Amino acid sequence: SLMLRRRTAPHCATRIYCNLMFSYYNTLGKRGMCFYARRVRSPIDVSVTIKKNIYVYEQEEKMFQRIDRPGFYYGFPVLLMTTKDQETGEDALTPLSSSWVLDQTIVIGIGAGNKGFCNIEAGADMVFNLPGANLYENVKRIERLTGLRKLSEVKKNLGYTYCADKFGVGGFTKLPGETVAAVRIPECPFHIEATVESITRKDWFAIVVCHITAIFADEKLLTADGRIDTVRWQPLIYKLKEYTTTGVRLELNFGFREY
Repeated sequence: SLMLRRRTAPHCATRIYCNLMFSYYNTLGKRGMCFYARRVRSPIDVSVTIKKNIYVYEQEEKMFQRIDRPGFYYGFPVLLMTTKDQETGEDALTPLSSSWVLDQTIVIGIGAGNKGFCNIEAGADMVFNLPGANLYENVKRIERLTGLRKLSEVKKNLGYTYCADKFGVGGFTKLPGETVAAVRIPECPFHIEATVESITRKDWFAIVVCHITAIFADEKLLTADGRIDTVRWQPLIYKLKEYTTTGVRLELNFGFREY
């Protein structure tokens, strides 16, 4: 049997939310259970009675610590941006991890010291290719390569090297863009063609606002009526400098009708 007893201070609000999470552990050779409670506005004592053994766990104040980080990549989809050199016509491949989309606008954060940004500043269009989780090794092969022949000291210290063909090293091929002068990567299941609307320099990086001109999807990820099968789509995620992907579906948004 399981009994939960709750006490609150008389001067505090009595509404308390409790999250119950049970896990077995051994204490002094006896089998027990752990109970966790999250306090909202008042102190709480909890006791769990299991076969006449009573364990009391005092709720502690949740503590937060301020952290100072040069970047906080809390979780973004990886993008492989393709652009074209306006003078030579060469294709450039640039991995990105900072972006967001609303309606027909996509906004990216991009380092100013790479070939892709140089092409954008010179007037190039782009394609944002979205790799699936299965392409993480391909992305790893090109993560410290740059299309700029002259490396900055920062990139040298980080171990970057010049590469004339990042497509070949990463195992990527090319398809022509339909609405922009940039190539698409067929190994990636989604392609977002876009043009530049504005560029804002921010120290060593830039914020680039783009207008989406076309979106292409791998037919294998589409339902019979042309919607995206969100369960099958497993994007490559860059989270706190680790590569990961999405897990099981937790719940659906109220507006969900298959994307």
